[in-house]
Amino acid sequence: MMDSPSSQWRHYAQVQLARGDHRGALETLRRALAEDPEDPEAHALLSLVLLALKRPHAAEHEAGLALSLEALLPLAHYAAASAAMALRHFKDAEQHLTHLLELEPDDTQNLLLQVRLLDLTGKKELKREVLQRAHSLDPNDPATLVAMGEDALERGDVKHALQWARDALTAQPEFQDGLVLMGQVYLRQGRIEDAREHALWALRQDATDEGSLRLLASIKARQSRLLGLWWRYAMFMGSLGDGKSTLVLLGAYVAYRFATLAAKDLGQPGLADVIQLVWLGLALYTWVGPALFQRMVRQELDSVRLDPRF
Repeated sequence: MMDSPSSQWRHYAQVQLARGDHRGALETLRRALAEDPEDPEAHALLSLVLLALKRPHAAEHEAGLALSLEALLPLAHYAAASAAMALRHFKDAEQHLTHLLELEPDDTQNLLLQVRLLDLTGKKELKREVLQRAHSLDPNDPATLVAMGEDALERGDVKHALQWARDALTAQPEFQDGLVLMGQVYLRQGRIEDAREHALWALRQDATDEGSLRLLASIKARQSRLLGLWWRYAMFMGSLGDGKSTLVLLGAYVAYRFATLAAKDLGQPGLADVIQLVWLGLALYTWVGPALFQRMVRQELDSVRLDPRF
């Protein structure tokens, strides 16, 4: 039996989505829904495309339409959970994930979506348990290998992050996220040119990929006289984890207060003023640094303009 025109358009949209042609997939899915406005899979796919185009509210609407048409469609729950996470509606995302994992408990992509939610909600230990389960189900899945590498890099384990990145690129040599992870590892090692090469390689796969553009912005921040010190500080604090980084900040504040009081007790009010100014300068720098970096990322994102006919 021949596929319906709606199904054919939908299959073509999946191909476009896989290669990063989000605007092309958007137009294709509009054609699919013109043929069959009640195609739940087309609505679910459209939700994922809208998410990629940074339109989370529209994505949430389309995922809701898909679920209203077929309440047990895994792709619809996947899209609904993804949209809820983008809107930071974590309870809704958890509900959709629960339904999704009841329908497809051994799908690694579903488990990786759960990993993202656990990461966003700060449940690091449970996140790593789910990651291990996903890896045991499909040891050669490049997306899972990248997630393992990202987790290692987050913990400051650059050696193992490098190995996970190599494994991901061995499984799929031009896997976008694998190229970005390898670039991040090289950047952490101070291999700037290697990091830049992988960022550009990734951008050749998809010039609009936010992870690739963020890597390129990180390279620029690392080399910047203004942001270089902040970038190193952010990487160091990130590798410590929330608990240890809080202790470091608390220790630094105690040291600052002790030095200020000691200078005053020694009859050196000028030195105490200098210490206070240095502390305030550092505090201001660490507050302004992230804003400047995000501005740099936005500039990279805004610099990408694809031909509408792409």
